[in-house]
Amino acid sequence: MPGSMFDDKGRLKIPEMNHEKDEKEKTEVVVNAVYCPEGHNLISLDHLVSGYPAIVVKFSGRRSGDGLVALSAVLGDSAYQVLEGDANPEETLDLSCPHCGTSLDVLGSCPCNTDALTVMAYLYPKKDPRQAIAFCNVLSCPNSALFRSGEIIRMYS
Repeated sequence: MPGSMFDDKGRLKIPEMNHEKDEKEKTEVVVNAVYCPEGHNLISLDHLVSGYPAIVVKFSGRRSGDGLVALSAVLGDSAYQVLEGDANPEETLDLSCPHCGTSLDVLGSCPCNTDALTVMAYLYPKKDPRQAIAFCNVLSCPNSALFRSGEIIRMYS
């Protein structure tokens, strides 16, 4: 009998549903306030990178010289825009606050380059390394991490 609930051995036929697996939406983590060690906000509403207000820092390099760069505020996004000067994306740069000139604090070395360092900017005006973002001082490096409450909640490498 066509359309029967049972097969020829009397077993119940349970149809298999083929669902297309939806790719999980990629959620972006965007920081909207980032501070230097002295408490100056590094987010600039005047400069957009990847569609969001950018983190603007001063750079200095042996080959690149001095200038300003706007970094993406999207976690794990290595997009940037050089605002002043000429930055070599492979060079390790000294990064500092454009307002007061204070160097960003160093968290540790980055594996992308022998001289590369991971630097920190804070999520609140009061300096707290447990509430900070960290990123590499080589512009072409995709490594960044968001630290909150002393735990890494997302890491890209």
